[in-house]
Amino acid sequence: MMIRPTMGWMACAALFGVCAMAQAQEYPNKAIHLVVPYPPGGGTDVVARAVAQRLQAELGQPVVVENKPGASEIIGTGSVARAAPDGYTIGLVTSTYSINWVLDGGLPYRPAQFAAVAPLGGGPMLALAPAGSPHAALGALIAARKRSPGRMNYASLGPNSLQAMSSEWLKHLSGADLTAVAYKGAAPALVALSTGEVDFAFAGLGASRALLGAGKLRPLAVSTRKALPAMPDLGPVAADVPGFDIQIWYGLVAPAGVPRAVLQKLNTALSNLAGDARMRQQFADLGNVPMAMGLDEFDVFLAQDAQLWRDIITAAAIKPQ
Repeated sequence: MMIRPTMGWMACAALFGVCAMAQAQEYPNKAIHLVVPYPPGGGTDVVARAVAQRLQAELGQPVVVENKPGASEIIGTGSVARAAPDGYTIGLVTSTYSINWVLDGGLPYRPAQFAAVAPLGGGPMLALAPAGSPHAALGALIAARKRSPGRMNYASLGPNSLQAMSSEWLKHLSGADLTAVAYKGAAPALVALSTGEVDFAFAGLGASRALLGAGKLRPLAVSTRKALPAMPDLGPVAADVPGFDIQIWYGLVAPAGVPRAVLQKLNTALSNLAGDARMRQQFADLGNVPMAMGLDEFDVFLAQDAQLWRDIITAAAIKPQ
């Protein structure tokens, strides 16, 4: 009497496996939508469009970038959580994805609603000031503000954004009196910085390259201990603020429930991009290095990154805003 349900379960499992395999073999047979939780023109958008172009060539189907900015990635990332788990909607996330899990207990989605797909790349941010700033290094800027009463304003992309969290960590380590001024994306934040509306900002090379090239911004330091190849003479923030070492990373996630074979096909295609000379150059132009990891390895990376930010947020006593 016990054989029949066991065999039925085995038959269903086998059928499910066959269906998943067939879906993976057919995938992709239509356009893939890549959700970017930032507005067009910023560094994250530039990364997304470079990846979409190469992924389209790799998979043979259109990859359509959809910008859904707002609430420190929450709006765009939330739309990915609600999408059909078929592999045709994927989302670009950054370090802010990890920060949100730690800092915001009221997120409209849960970690279990996502599947890790693959990392894309990572690298340092630049600590930037207006071109007219009299200070050539971040330490000098902080020291000057400590000597003269008054707050130093920084550009934030939202209270949970990497830029805000990095600035708050800098505030904790340096003792500087920093105040956030929020903007809706990297592009408007950097324009505001270039006009002196704020005193400094963290941003990637991709987002700031045009204004740097136009002589409207001054680079003060890099956020990692490792130098930026495009600016090898620019020192690290840690030279003036010991213990500071933060990088920005980019990766892709999908809704939970996407067949593993489909996730594997996406992961393999993205891993191929990391070895592509043209892609490596595109990432280098943005101040990043391509990253390649397997599905399980990227899962572990995401968990470790969340723990890093949990440690920082606890040490600095940063509160949700």
